[in-house]
Amino acid sequence: MWQKLREELRPLGLEIVTVCLDVADPAQSMPYVEAASPTHPTLIDPHHLVDELFGMTNVPNGVWIDEDGMIVRPAEAAWPGDRATPPADAAADTDETPTARAPKMPQRVVDMMGQAAQIVSDRDAYASALRDWATNGATSEYVMSADQVLAASGPRGADEAKAAAHFELATHIELQGRHADAIPHFAAAHRLAPDNWTYRRQAWSIEPSGLPGPMSRFWQGPIDGAEKAWPYDGSWVDDIKQSGPVNYYRPMQET
Repeated sequence: MWQKLREELRPLGLEIVTVCLDVADPAQSMPYVEAASPTHPTLIDPHHLVDELFGMTNVPNGVWIDEDGMIVRPAEAAWPGDRATPPADAAADTDETPTARAPKMPQRVVDMMGQAAQIVSDRDAYASALRDWATNGATSEYVMSADQVLAASGPRGADEAKAAAHFELATHIELQGRHADAIPHFAAAHRLAPDNWTYRRQAWSIEPSGLPGPMSRFWQGPIDGAEKAWPYDGSWVDDIKQSGPVNYYRPMQET
């Protein structure tokens, strides 16, 4: 979908760069990149340098950088639009509707589907804003001043700085193949920066689940009957239930 939007806006001078944030051997991410066949720059960032530098706390996030290298919109939820409309009953009682549609699915998958269906995201609004910026440049109503960018970015306190240090150390250790040693530092980052979903999702996604295929990466929680083996206090399903799926992404920031 980003490729489609890029082809539309590239003649107006807009370039899109997509980045895969994943602590893994880049060879594991390349099949997904190759399947998408992008013509725009596509990077793999196993050290999460992009979210460290730009303050990204969830995915997908986007940053607008103008032709002078200035950030004119800071990190925020970002989509290219064009999402298929989910079934009207997608957010219905997970004990009945999704189970009835897919009775063989594990309950955790059913719960994930039910929570994901309730996540609020205005994809069309973001894509429309990008089109406005590509068309109008610095005069776009969505472009922020330097003061607005700083205010929207928010401060970085001591806990957030410590969390970033723990996460950086965890990724370094993980990439050395010392998975068990990385876990305490991932957990410390989760504790110090509880609103940073990127920190949490990364640690959860690399935790061995024992499941085959892509589901292993997206499970992000304990296997039924093996909860004691799960090394983290939270999981995707449990944490999003606690915070509320409507709060998973912040609304698009106003200028």
